[in-house]
Amino acid sequence: MKKLFSKMMLVAMAVAAFTACEDVPEPYPIPEKGGQQGGNTEIEGATGTGTKDDPFNAAAALKKGKELASGEETADYYYIKGKVVSVKEEFTTQYGNGTFYISSDGTPTNQFYAYRVNYLGNKKFANGDTQIKVDDEVVVCGIITNYNGTVETAQNKGFLYELNGVNKGGEPGGGVKPDDGQATGDGTLENPFNAVAAIAYCKQVGDSESPKDVYIKGKVVKITEQYGTQYGNATFTISDDGTDATTAFTVYRALYLGNQKYTSGDLLNEKDDVIVCGRVTNYRGNTPETAQGKAYLYSLNGKTESGDTPGPGPGPDPQPSGDNLLTNGDFEAWADGLPTGWKSASTASNANLSQSTDAHGGSYSVKIEGNQSQNKRMATAEIKLKAGSYTFSFYAKSTTTDAAQLRPGYVPVTDGKVGSYTYGEYAAVVNTEWTQVTYSFTLEATTTVCLVVMSPKSSDYATAQDMLVDDASLTTSNGGLAEGGDDAQKPDGGVKQVTIAEFNAAEVNDNVWYQLTGTVKNLRDNDQYGNFDLEDETGSVYVYGLLSEKGGAKKLFQTLVKEKGIANGKTLTLIGTRGEYNGKIEVMNAYFVSVK
Repeated sequence: MKKLFSKMMLVAMAVAAFTACEDVPEPYPIPEKGGQQGGNTEIEGATGTGTKDDPFNAAAALKKGKELASGEETADYYYIKGKVVSVKEEFTTQYGNGTFYISSDGTPTNQFYAYRVNYLGNKKFANGDTQIKVDDEVVVCGIITNYNGTVETAQNKGFLYELNGVNKGGEPGGGVKPDDGQATGDGTLENPFNAVAAIAYCKQVGDSESPKDVYIKGKVVKITEQYGTQYGNATFTISDDGTDATTAFTVYRALYLGNQKYTSGDLLNEKDDVIVCGRVTNYRGNTPETAQGKAYLYSLNGKTESGDTPGPGPGPDPQPSGDNLLTNGDFEAWADGLPTGWKSASTASNANLSQSTDAHGGSYSVKIEGNQSQNKRMATAEIKLKAGSYTFSFYAKSTTTDAAQLRPGYVPVTDGKVGSYTYGEYAAVVNTEWTQVTYSFTLEATTTVCLVVMSPKSSDYATAQDMLVDDASLTTSNGGLAEGGDDAQKPDGGVKQVTIAEFNAAEVNDNVWYQLTGTVKNLRDNDQYGNFDLEDETGSVYVYGLLSEKGGAKKLFQTLVKEKGIANGKTLTLIGTRGEYNGKIEVMNAYFVSVK
């Protein structure tokens, strides 16, 4: 009876949930994985006994795996023969292994998942080795496992025994070990990164914060800052075996067990077994480590406390109020070929933008021009936000049938210079419908930021292309615009149209933007900066430099003169901020709007 019940449970599990282990969520659908054929444990066409002389075919390997409980592995290694259906991860010299699907006849029916198997001879892949491809005839040797319902080779327990008739031997159980510097794990609690994999992931993330929490396992090598009650965190390094190796990973100022500040408990010692959970970064592009204040000690020598789930602490995130803090989020307002409110004065914007009539709502959307070799960003104008939790949302659409992605985020801006970019998850988009992309973040203090939409360069997951964005919003439940609201913080969309007398009467403020119209006076010939007087019927004011666009290059005023015909006596409209120098009122940060 128990045996019958066990089989019934296996059937139910096979039907209910078949998801293979992944490094990161796939940005677009991948071919159906082996063993996902309706959950039927009776697989037709199974042949072979799994030995070197009589390998399983893919169907027989699936059948063997379906006899296992979820998470269970076979005690023995088996040989599995088939044709490559698709390649998930090519063999690389960095990790030395590959991931691919095989079936008995090379079709998607009854696929078996060869997951991170070593190369021929049970060795790491090296330069000059033959790469695997679709339709190759292979024999794989490995431990078979039922990973959460997906039948596959167990990670680091398999290798490519034969490739198109060529084999280099290799014995089961041998091969590359993690302490040889091989990256292992996928960053989940069930399969944490080792130090090598954590370092590799940080390099992928770059000088920003990872979009998700990851788990990292190792032994303590060195303790730089021990846990104490003053700060409640610690800094230390870990590696696979606790030696001071070049593959050690830095855990920077991580909180204690339970994601809490340290108040009491066991302290760290060298060689302690730990698992750390949190966000990571490649600080300044050269220091892989956990992000400060965004990681904690999940376990210490097997001991865990509350807070097993990653996150900043108990309680749900505040819900947005629904009020949109963005200017021109519907992209209906345009000036000089750009959407109003979507041009930063800093380098946050580096993409070419244009207007599109393919809109999610209203008449227009914005098109972000893609680039095959460079990431491109569209950014809002600088906006000053109070401390609080925010949700940035927009609708996106690709322009071709190729797989495509976008990534939402923000960057702090200080004195006109950008800091480190912080991004959410990559979002897969298609060209047949609009996809809503949402990203939530928290600011610990009042911060000037640019919200960004990043269109990535071509990669294994997507093809760079022109992307459409529409109906963007920024909402909050406990934050908001700082220092004066819309007019003070939206340089383009919140511009005040005033007379020169009203401008002169205003207070000095680099964050409030004014539009002025007047007659050009006292402009000198060949002036490279654009210094002159602007006069209307209410008064006159000195313009300290005029740029072609907000945040544009200086010393190019003569180019603007030639292109636009600016001259003494012409009526000029510009936008700038109210400043003073030695008691003299000036229009500062000014940029061109129109002339007649």
